[in-house]
Amino acid sequence: MTNSNNITQLSLDYVESMKFEDIPPKVLDRCKQLFLDYLGVTLGGVYLAESSEPIMNGIGKLVSGAVGKSQVIGFPYKYPAHYASLANATLAHSMDFDDTHQESIIHPGTPIFSSNLALAQEYEKSGMDFLLASIIGYDITLKIGRTHGPLIHRKGFHATATTNIFGCTAAGGKLLNLSTDVIQNAMGLNVSQIAGSQQFLENGSWNKRFHTGLTPHNSILSLVMAQSGYLGATEPIEGKFGYFNLYAENEITDFSIFETYGTEFEVMNTAVKPYPCCRFSHATIDAVLDITQSNKIKHNEILNIDISMGKTGYDMVGYSPNFPTNTVEAQFSAYFAAAVAAIKGEYLWDSYQLIGDKTLKEVMGKVNVTQEIFQHEMQSNISLTTQNGETYKHNVEYPKGEPENPVSWADTRNKFLGLAQPLLGEEKSEAIYEFVYNLESKQSMSEINSYLIS
Repeated sequence: MTNSNNITQLSLDYVESMKFEDIPPKVLDRCKQLFLDYLGVTLGGVYLAESSEPIMNGIGKLVSGAVGKSQVIGFPYKYPAHYASLANATLAHSMDFDDTHQESIIHPGTPIFSSNLALAQEYEKSGMDFLLASIIGYDITLKIGRTHGPLIHRKGFHATATTNIFGCTAAGGKLLNLSTDVIQNAMGLNVSQIAGSQQFLENGSWNKRFHTGLTPHNSILSLVMAQSGYLGATEPIEGKFGYFNLYAENEITDFSIFETYGTEFEVMNTAVKPYPCCRFSHATIDAVLDITQSNKIKHNEILNIDISMGKTGYDMVGYSPNFPTNTVEAQFSAYFAAAVAAIKGEYLWDSYQLIGDKTLKEVMGKVNVTQEIFQHEMQSNISLTTQNGETYKHNVEYPKGEPENPVSWADTRNKFLGLAQPLLGEEKSEAIYEFVYNLESKQSMSEINSYLIS
């Protein structure tokens, strides 16, 4: 029976016992699809995000000429694993286009794939090793995340960073074939590395991208220290001053999800994003696109758009009707999302060029957002009324990309190619796709490096 006193040990037991042959084919297939998505959004971040040049310049100074075996995606650099993972994860999260998990409100893939790719290349691991470790990383992160649910976000933390470090560390330990004692010490050190504040919402800063990058970087630091014999705390997740008690303040009562280790794989519960903005705006975009396109409604025919969403979504994207002044503010505005969908009939990275547009401001002024209690966090109700008095309503229970409303391999491939080809060209982009699709047959994760350089 799972209780609040044995979560770390139960997780370590799962890490130790899990083998590649225990993974169902559909789970392997899903993990490969998520990895392709990760590579695409990382490549897109290289040339589309305004924060990419500063982060690469900063990391370059920290590296100070050191050479490693881990590839920085999109650049001709090989860094030590912790610096490569810092770069790749920051780039991958810079468009807010990476995968998401509804119950935990976490972007799991970016930190996990970043640390596993860097370690796999530094230590010459195979595609099978990488897949096994990544699936374990998703499971550890998201079992913890499903247990705390929205509680972490509601206290102002960003669970992609605060929760994910445990999954990154456990996955890295599995990848390196470390003993459970070493992995436990590393996870014990993680509890002193947990950080990720939502204060970035105040001015549209780049903190969110950076602390997502620090997560795999710090997990590798903890693994190296634990391998060197450095002692970490016991019970870092469930202890008196562990993660749950410090960050969720004794509000968690149900720990039963940990009983599903090895039977319910969290990659199957993870969503691929079709739009480069906060996931809580995706139901709004889906609904506005459906209503306006199905009924041939133009933006200047709209009287108002009323959106109702749950508390966490409201706190993230619905609380401020202010006109955004930068990309991050726009990414976290349901008002902006609704207006863009109504005006453009799509939502792309180019949508952020509308910041400062007079028409956009006018349509945003017609949008109202309120809170409602829903069965799950991503659900939203949208009501659109036209100037002639017609009202159209749409309840989006699961936005596009959720496992209940999935995107296909073909959709993910198209997303990947759309992001990769402008930087790498068609030949390298197709080679990456083929590499990922056949990942379990690859003897070394370094085989992909030549394709990742522009």
